[in-house]
Amino acid sequence: METLKESEVVRPQIAEKLAEEALRGEVEAVVAFHDGDIRAAITTLLLDCRHLRLQLALAETGMNCGMTRRWTPTVERA
Repeated sequence: METLKESEVVRPQIAEKLAEEALRGEVEAVVAFHDGDIRAAITTLLLDCRHLRLQLALAETGMNCGMTRRWTPTVERA
């Protein structure tokens, strides 16, 4: 059985840690923008998601499937 080198194990952990730190900074920026009101921050983000889903739905209906070899975008329903 082949053993993993230390660098192969550490690199993904470092990348994951950096991603978490970047995301934490973004979350703090959003909350700070709303003067510490977490409910307002969540509401704004949910409204942004709703707007983007609507834009994707509009793009889906407006695209010609012929120009993309019968591929059409779909809205993920969650």
